[in-house]
Amino acid sequence: MEKADNDLNIMIAAGGTGGHIFPAQALALELIQKHPNIHITFIGAGLKKNVYFKKDLFPFLDIQSATPFKQHPLKILKALLSISKGLLRCIKFFGRKKPDLIVGFGSYHTFPAIYAAKLKKVPIVIFESNALPGRVNRYCSKWAKVSAIQFSHAAEYLKSNSVCVQMPLLKKEEGITKKKARAYFGLPEDKLTLLIFGGSQGAQAINRFCCGALETLISQGIDFQVIHIVGDLQRAEKLRDIYKKHEIAFSVKAFEEKMEYAWTAADLSISRAGAATLAELIEFTVPSILIPYPFGTENHQLKNAAFVTDEINGAITLEEKGLQGATLAATIVELLDNSQEKLKMMKTALQTFKDEENKQDLCRIVLNSL
Repeated sequence: MEKADNDLNIMIAAGGTGGHIFPAQALALELIQKHPNIHITFIGAGLKKNVYFKKDLFPFLDIQSATPFKQHPLKILKALLSISKGLLRCIKFFGRKKPDLIVGFGSYHTFPAIYAAKLKKVPIVIFESNALPGRVNRYCSKWAKVSAIQFSHAAEYLKSNSVCVQMPLLKKEEGITKKKARAYFGLPEDKLTLLIFGGSQGAQAINRFCCGALETLISQGIDFQVIHIVGDLQRAEKLRDIYKKHEIAFSVKAFEEKMEYAWTAADLSISRAGAATLAELIEFTVPSILIPYPFGTENHQLKNAAFVTDEINGAITLEEKGLQGATLAATIVELLDNSQEKLKMMKTALQTFKDEENKQDLCRIVLNSL
C-alpha cells in the first residue's frame, strides 16, 4: 500500500535487553498517540524472539547482526557477514517503505539499520541512555541530525549536536499511594520496604549478596520487608523459602510489569545500574544502592552509577568485585542509622535534581527532526 501524502514512516532501530527495548517502545507509543498519521516500524536483530518486545503492537523487521569486537578472526568474519546480510535487507526494506526518519537506540542489534539509513540518506536521530555511549552510537553519531542523551556527560563522546532529554518511560498508573502500592504486593503499610531487582534480565549475583545480608540485618534488629524481582521462576521459589525461613515479610516475583507500584512502595532499592533503572529511580526519587554489572561493554554501568552517586548524591555505589553480604548489610545499616537521616538526604537530592534538570522531550526532538 502506498503512503498517503500526510503519512509519515518512522523506523525505530532497537534490540537486545529491556534497557534498549522499553524506552524505544515508550517513544513509539507516544508518537502514535500524538500523531495518528505516523506509522512506526521496529528494526533490529533478534526482535522475533525478544521477550521484551511487544510483537503484537508494532510491525517489525527482524534482521541479522552481530558484534565484530571479537578476538578470534573467524568470529570477526562471521560477525561481519551477519552485519552485511542485515545491511542488505535494510536497504531493500527502506527502498520499499521510504522512511522519513530513523531513531537508533544503540547496540550492535541496530547498526545495519542505521548504516542503511546513512546510505539511503534517511535522517537519523540517536538516543543514548548511558553516561558512556556504546560503540555503535559513538560511531553513528557523526551521521545523526541530533544525539539525544539522558546523562550530560555522554555528549563528550558523541560527534553530533547533543541534547539532554527525558528517558522515554512506558505510561504509568498515576496517583498511587505508598499504602496502595504495598497492598498490591500484599505487604503491611508501615514497615521499611526494600526493593531488590537486577533489571530486565534479573541478577543472580545481587540475589546472592542480598541473601547473605539477611542474617546481619536481622541481628541488628532492623524491621523490614522485601519486594524482590528475580527474573527467573526457579530462583523465585528458592528465595521465597529463604524469606519464610527468616520470617521476613516479602513479595517475590520473577517479573513485574507494574514497576510503578514497586518503586512507590520502596524506601530503598538495591539494583544494577542500567540506564532504564536509573531513569526510574530518579523519576520515583528512591534512594538506592547500586551494584553495577561488571561485564557490561566498557563497564558502562559503573559510569552510570557514578553519575547518580557523585553528581546527584542519590545513591551509593558498591562494586561487585570483592563484595560480600556483610558489606551490603553494613551499607544498609549505615543508611538507616540516626532515624534514616542519610536516606532522607538522598531522597531530597534526587527530588532536587528532578525538579531542576532542564531536559527536553524526545518525542518533540524526533518530530522536529522530520
